[in-house]
Amino acid sequence: MTSALVALARDGLLLALALLAPVLVATVLAGVFTAVLGAVTQVRDPSVGFAPRLVAVVVALVITAPVIAGRLEAFTTRALAAIAVVGQGST
Repeated sequence: MTSALVALARDGLLLALALLAPVLVATVLAGVFTAVLGAVTQVRDPSVGFAPRLVAVVVALVITAPVIAGRLEAFTTRALAAIAVVGQGST
């Protein structure tokens, strides 16, 4: 039963990384774009870099929200089933 819980924790961490990836990639790409734009135009205002990253994060979340919700629902179902099995085995 302990191995099932360890596997569940590992799956949860890997799921968190997988769900974070699209947002992280969008943020990095927006940051690179604004850095290049700032270097070309020599604009050094911090808000110029923040606004595109915020928009990129929002767009990435809107696009990937259905996938994130589906994978979280599947993981939660598996986790609750595993918790129920472990709880029944300890009595």
